[in-house]
Amino acid sequence: MPRFMVFVRATPSSEGAAEPTPEILSAVGTYNASLLAAGVLLAGEGLVPSSRDSVRITPGASPKVEEGPFPTNELVSGWWILKVKDVQEAVEWARKCPEGCGVLEVRRIAEMEDFGEALGEEGRKREAEMREQMEKLARGE
Repeated sequence: MPRFMVFVRATPSSEGAAEPTPEILSAVGTYNASLLAAGVLLAGEGLVPSSRDSVRITPGASPKVEEGPFPTNELVSGWWILKVKDVQEAVEWARKCPEGCGVLEVRRIAEMEDFGEALGEEGRKREAEMREQMEKLARGE
């Protein structure tokens, strides 16, 4: 079953100094519980404003490192990873997100088969081993 990432786009409010209201935190908590109860939630987190502990690194011969804050229209303020049957189901869940979260973007997470033959047998083996190690870490092993 495919996995989808639902990005929450940042807003001036999410990037501001004010904390989220208890009402929105409660609504998002209820939403998260519904995702979990349905068995579709794999992970999800909110992000602190880009003015706190945020760095952008632009690759190149001499990578450029910039500290936040960054323009709101370039930011994500949170995310969920859902495991659902298709993009339509991911969109259905995203549409249930409480008012006040901001603009959402739904994108399918690439799987090994999405890379065709370019990954090669060795690349597939290495990727499978890496995923197994990540799952062990997630379980605390």
